Amino acid sequence: MILHLMFLLPRFISSILKEHIHLKKLINLHQFDIVISDNRYGLWNKNVKSILVTHQVMIKTPVWMKIAEYPLYLVSRLLISRFDECWIPDYKDAPGLSGDLSHKYPLPGNAKFIGTLSRFEHQENSDKQESHKIRITAIISGPEPQRSIFEELVTKQLLELKLPSTIFSGKPEFDKTIDSQGHLSIISHVSTEEFKLITDSSSLIICRSGYTSIMDLSILGANVLFVPTPGQTEQIYLAKLLHLQEIALWRKQDDLDLKTDINEALKYTGFEGNIKKPELHKAIEGLKKK
Repeated sequence: MILHLMFLLPRFISSILKEHIHLKKLINLHQFDIVISDNRYGLWNKNVKSILVTHQVMIKTPVWMKIAEYPLYLVSRLLISRFDECWIPDYKDAPGLSGDLSHKYPLPGNAKFIGTLSRFEHQENSDKQESHKIRITAIISGPEPQRSIFEELVTKQLLELKLPSTIFSGKPEFDKTIDSQGHLSIISHVSTEEFKLITDSSSLIICRSGYTSIMDLSILGANVLFVPTPGQTEQIYLAKLLHLQEIALWRKQDDLDLKTDINEALKYTGFEGNIKKPELHKAIEGLKKK
């Protein structure tokens, strides 16, 4: 693992330098006033207003690499300090949704919390509250080969359970296709409106514990069973964090057994359905005044 990280470090630095040089060319060409970067540490320039959006003020390491956690935080602070502002998509009060990732160590002086970011808006859903039938929605995502392994595992188990279920296979590169197998529908991709309609009517969402998914599901007020991508330390940490708060059950991919896990997951409180707060709008309005 250490050798792997040492191998990745030069690539990470090279990527930052390439981003920085490319942005300089774009600014000279298009005369931008403001650049907002989604977790891209090279996209800053002293001639424009530069904002970094990230929930990773610190990088979560495996237990056996705990000694590297604070040095990596210092490196992260240094990279963040290059920007005029750092916007953290979480809530100020710990643990928020990101826990240690943005609440453990002191924030850089240019950092501020802006609340969660999501394409969805929360609203009460009467269909979910009144229905007594369990409906399952599984969202497949992540890098290969684990994405396909997860899809095959969930598909097999849902077919065996014979519960009304939908699987979003997360393949926007394909035309929208629906493969119905009795009680199970497998959909390549859908619009935001269709996605929300199906998830709102679901008793339980099964998905990876990536931070973007967590923000979306927190807005929707969903009940969730998290299955982190194997080997992704951050996803495992976030799944455990929400499990300890009794918000959502989590399972290792190799231990997933939906026959028992679904009923267990439904005992958890689920997300409350966070309402977007005005911090983001205030941050944007602040840019307009400068």
